[in-house]
Amino acid sequence: MKATLVPVDSEVLQGNVLAVEDFDASADFAAFEAEYLGKYRPVYVSCKIPLDRVGEVHSLEEHGFRLIECQIRSAIILRASTNIPAVPYAFEKVTTDAELDAVLEAVGTAFENDRFSVDPLMPGDISGARYRSYVERSFRSPDEAVYRLYDPKAGTTVAFKTHRYLGNGEALLLLGGVSREYRRLGLGVVNTYAELNELRRLGITRAVTHFSAANYQIFNLEIGRLGYRVLRTFAVLRKIYPRLIPT
Repeated sequence: MKATLVPVDSEVLQGNVLAVEDFDASADFAAFEAEYLGKYRPVYVSCKIPLDRVGEVHSLEEHGFRLIECQIRSAIILRASTNIPAVPYAFEKVTTDAELDAVLEAVGTAFENDRFSVDPLMPGDISGARYRSYVERSFRSPDEAVYRLYDPKAGTTVAFKTHRYLGNGEALLLLGGVSREYRRLGLGVVNTYAELNELRRLGITRAVTHFSAANYQIFNLEIGRLGYRVLRTFAVLRKIYPRLIPT
């Protein structure tokens, strides 16, 4: 087992955030926990376990971890481009700080089902701040990209997408969402189709993504409508250390 620092989350939570990797239920977890507590003094630690390993989930629960999300990993093979419904919006890569600022404003209201926004022990503004930081990192990273769906006349950003290029014709789909005031207009479908078409244009043939099983709209769109194939499901557990727990 190892505990890895998560830089973006640590910056947002203003304390060290760790991810436990290669969890081993047969190991001495109490000693392992004491080691990472002494080294990092974390405020938040998470661990992702394949959902079929129920015994490992129970083992983490015995050490004070709590289930916070069920996550689905899925993939799609990108073949022919998809016809996008006619809308008065355009999809483009974000290349300037001004465009990024518009996307970051939309990000703050785009998420409601992630493990930070649903967590009763998390401050209410953490989720939006966290995702803004991840989108900004994608903008600055050479192997990632930020796109936006926007109104060419007004210049208004209505939705966004981010992804990472993995090489060998593959991409990892990271974040995406529609600004709150533009929901229920079908723009989530448009935004998704536009991203997949752009990846096809760039020579990407396979895309992998992760999403919460509680996000029913994405579940129905990607699995039910677009034909994503489920690769694996995970239980995500977390343990919060005293500084973040409200008094």
